[in-house]
Amino acid sequence: MDWILLGIPVGIILLYFGSDWLVKGGKGLALRAGVPPFVIGLTVLAFGSSAPECVTSIVSTSNPGIIIGNVIGSNIANIGLAIGLAALVAPMAAKYSTMRFELAVMMVTTLALTVLAFIGYAGFWVGIAFVISLLVFIFVVYYMKKDDKEGQEAYSAEVEEDGPSYGYPALVVMVIAGLVLLYFGARFFVDGAVELASMLGMSDLLIGLIVVAIGTSLPEICISLIAAKRGENDLAVSNIVGSNIFNILFVLGIGASLVTVPIVDSVLVFHMPVMIVLSLLMIAAVRFKNGISRPVGALMIGIYAAYVAVMIAFPSLTL
Repeated sequence: MDWILLGIPVGIILLYFGSDWLVKGGKGLALRAGVPPFVIGLTVLAFGSSAPECVTSIVSTSNPGIIIGNVIGSNIANIGLAIGLAALVAPMAAKYSTMRFELAVMMVTTLALTVLAFIGYAGFWVGIAFVISLLVFIFVVYYMKKDDKEGQEAYSAEVEEDGPSYGYPALVVMVIAGLVLLYFGARFFVDGAVELASMLGMSDLLIGLIVVAIGTSLPEICISLIAAKRGENDLAVSNIVGSNIFNILFVLGIGASLVTVPIVDSVLVFHMPVMIVLSLLMIAAVRFKNGISRPVGALMIGIYAAYVAVMIAFPSLTL
């Protein structure tokens, strides 16, 4: 039914506000409990920005193609759109020394996903291993940064600017309301996306790679654009790096632990190379140019636009 398609814009709106309320409520509760801003940035904000992708994967177990499409498409959109657009707003200076480890982990997780593409699926034990790997990653980053004030800035900048402006009851309500909005937003969004795929004769993978990926990446895109406008460049870049790590280890990990996620050949021969190229481009810009310039941002957007155009023009080759 055509009205189901309204679930796509409605779902995106609910996902956006659900993620925002969950992050604000969780951040406020953690600050009131005396948790250091750096730790909040590493955990609450990181989980919160990937919450739309995660909840969408949970409600997509009957359409596992959406899960892998969401993860890959979101990671590509995070760099091609979020970083690309943010760099056009303002050239982004970023210190390689403060995010060397995170950038390396992002590439390792990307290569791990490439190995899964060779195998052809992600099953229960892979999902469990990914979630455990994420917990190890968080612990290692905490251990590395706990005495490094400069290294903490990228995680704590957004936390410290607000402070706990609400009381405990309001913060608890925000967390609960955020979770409810996330669930129903994901439900409406996925139902609408599946209906759109059926109407257009498109696969779940294509819908996941384009529609679902862009929709669930809105928090990252908004955070990066706002951070770039404020001149908080390290925050913009670290937000995307962390989100891409969480998407693979947490979003795919949770999804694969619930249902076997098939990975078709086109993921290996087309989509993963695009993700790898964009990831290497971002790393090279940070490593050798100390940031991402407007020309590099424009190149990222161009690569993303070409990627989407090829998928639409040649669906039989890319899906």
